[in-house]
Amino acid sequence: MKKWLALESEIYFDFSRSSGAYDRGLDAVGFLTKERHDGDWDNFQCKQLRSTLKDGEFFAEIGKVFYYASLNEFILPRRYIFVAPNGISKETKKFVNSPKQLKAALLDEWDVRCSGKIISKKKIPLSSELKTAIEGYDFSKIEAWNNTKLIEQPNVRKVLHYFMDVNPGSAPQGTVPADIDPTERGLINQLIGVYEDDCGEKFSNEDAVHAHEKYGQHLLVQRTRYYDAEAFHRHFRDNIDPKTLKQFNHDIYHAVIDEYLSSSGLPRVNAVMKSAGNVQVSGVFGKHNSAAVSVKQGVCHQQANIGVMPWKK
Repeated sequence: MKKWLALESEIYFDFSRSSGAYDRGLDAVGFLTKERHDGDWDNFQCKQLRSTLKDGEFFAEIGKVFYYASLNEFILPRRYIFVAPNGISKETKKFVNSPKQLKAALLDEWDVRCSGKIISKKKIPLSSELKTAIEGYDFSKIEAWNNTKLIEQPNVRKVLHYFMDVNPGSAPQGTVPADIDPTERGLINQLIGVYEDDCGEKFSNEDAVHAHEKYGQHLLVQRTRYYDAEAFHRHFRDNIDPKTLKQFNHDIYHAVIDEYLSSSGLPRVNAVMKSAGNVQVSGVFGKHNSAAVSVKQGVCHQQANIGVMPWKK
């Protein structure tokens, strides 16, 4: 969780991780401002349980936070999130889904649910300060995340890949715009030049190529590959370690560069496309077969578009 908070730099100014007997109910904490505990902060209470989170432990952790907040050690959190991979029990869910019931239970049942579970061998009474803190808190700020909810959070897949080499999933296919986008202009001009060299004729623009019996379909296929690669990179740059994407591009480049350097023109384009489609990439994308043939081929067009491996100079 600390690794994930570190990636959430657009939200959190800083973060900390507490452990041990005096954790005060704090686990992974994300600070939204430089005031840290004196400003807005979020508490992620992580429970590595083999079963669901029961209401006993749920109330005990909440009691700790309210107790130490009542001693002015920190203000109460902006969000209080229990991270329980196996979910929460039916009884716990009842309180999470009903903030009014949760507040009432803390006030009415403090002695049973919290008093003896905050400090070992000591009973903590419901003081006036504690009561004021509970009464003034918005309990809708308390949430519970199971595995499904956790993995939906931004950047979580990056952390799971880092620690567990999990399957990154599949990227969506790209969408090819009807008109040539300025971002692909370098590639299109190169391919038009390749077609002109192949047939010995000049094309006035890409529309003339589209209308050509031989080259029209070929151009559309190359654009499809290019946009599939664009969609792939756009999807995974937000879901996986950037080094993994860099290695993916590196693998494809070195798998096709000899073919690229040994030929030219349209035969080179077609030969490189064939080689790229057969590349066995390393790492998580190779292990889980997460990159489609068109994506690997499209990477070559991305390289051409930025001038690293141009089809025609």
